[in-house]
Amino acid sequence: MAQAFPPWETGELPPSPPPLSWRQLRSLIGPGLLMVGANIGGGEWLFGPLVTAQYGGRILWLANLSIILQVFYNLSVMRYTLYCGEPVFVGFFRTAPGPVFWAAFYLLVDLGSFLPYLASNSAVPLAAVILGRLPGAGDGHLVRMLSYGVFLSAFLPLVFGGKIYNSLERVMLAKLVIVLAYLSFVALFFVSSETKWEIVSGFFRAGDLPPGDFSWATLAAFAAVAGAGGLTNMMFSNYARDKGWGMGATVGAIPSAVGGRTIRLSHTGQVFDWRQGKERWSGWLRHIRREQIWLWGPGCVIGMALPAMFSYEYIRGIQNVSGHAVAAMAARAIADRHGEIFWFLTLLCGFLIMAPTQISQIDAICRRWTDVLWTGSKRLHRLEGNQVKYVYYTLLAVYLLWGLNALRLTPNPLVLAIASGVLWNFALGFSALHVLWVTRRLMPAGARPNWFQSAGLAACAVFFMGISAVALHQQWPAVVQWLRR
Repeated sequence: MAQAFPPWETGELPPSPPPLSWRQLRSLIGPGLLMVGANIGGGEWLFGPLVTAQYGGRILWLANLSIILQVFYNLSVMRYTLYCGEPVFVGFFRTAPGPVFWAAFYLLVDLGSFLPYLASNSAVPLAAVILGRLPGAGDGHLVRMLSYGVFLSAFLPLVFGGKIYNSLERVMLAKLVIVLAYLSFVALFFVSSETKWEIVSGFFRAGDLPPGDFSWATLAAFAAVAGAGGLTNMMFSNYARDKGWGMGATVGAIPSAVGGRTIRLSHTGQVFDWRQGKERWSGWLRHIRREQIWLWGPGCVIGMALPAMFSYEYIRGIQNVSGHAVAAMAARAIADRHGEIFWFLTLLCGFLIMAPTQISQIDAICRRWTDVLWTGSKRLHRLEGNQVKYVYYTLLAVYLLWGLNALRLTPNPLVLAIASGVLWNFALGFSALHVLWVTRRLMPAGARPNWFQSAGLAACAVFFMGISAVALHQQWPAVVQWLRR
């Protein structure tokens, strides 16, 4: 495979950010902030209410464990980008048995990401505003039409704004401020101390599972969407490059279709002389650890805890939830207690949680494969650096057609979300092993993850593939029956 992709060029590792102080706090803002905004999405507003309302806080330790293991993954993929400026997904294609095999493999395991379930579910709050009630089975046509509108509007921030990363960062910052302000207000003034204790303690009740029969598929999907999930975690690598961290500063970024004429992206990565860059390298590692441990990890836990408090307080014990109701059912419950204004505020909150995350998911899919094609295709090497947008927007157009068709064929938003989550776990678990191999195979000894980091990646693989394997075993008879139709 060594000849399949062009060899790295050489350059100088830029200086790392200074030690963190209050004045340099803004330097911590980067992919972690963007991804916290993107990651407060389907898991927190769909599976949080669904799972905690039925089982209480006892299962939140799964979310906590999921987020901790993803921190190991995120640090490893950013480590790769700091060293060579390439996204780690491109690094996968630099390993045997070669690009053709890995292209087919990752297209298959990434199928869960291709399903636009967030557009489908974010249409539910809009339908509830129009109907003045929770949408039911007879309102499927309205929900589907609205999901088309949400899906199409998700492409707009990806078209305008110069560097696509900057557009996404602005969208996610606005989402975080509005959503966390509202959920914190409700938690502070309306949620009982009993509920707060149930949810907070649940993050530490390791091994506690619901009594009796329960769906492992739902728990697997819940674990999948706590934090990022699936191959979405790879985007820390892409965004670290676009943010200009480490050797990413020497490579460039993907420009938007409108306003990105001066932004360029190199066709291959650049590495630095390890003997001369050790001190700066240590500074960059400290920087990404701060971002993950102080910002992304805690942000994801808070983003899971606040909606869980909301659901446990207002819809505790609910059963047999339909896919059209789950995205808006908490709005009706809080409005019945505290006034109709909370019906609209909660529906708005639900929409803002899910719809912007659909934007980041579309970008993640197209960005992953753009980087692979841009580096691996000799034909594309004829293009100038600012023309990478033609590849990106071609893939964006293909996904637009696919997504509209998927929304037309899938009647139940919740089924779409659960299926996506189970598939995501297999993708994340295997890719964790691939990240371990890439970082140990392609990076110099001093830059590789140490034994503790490597053990975390291995544990990540075991956990995510294991929980989805259990779910698939439980649901296999139903899958076989569905396939025989």
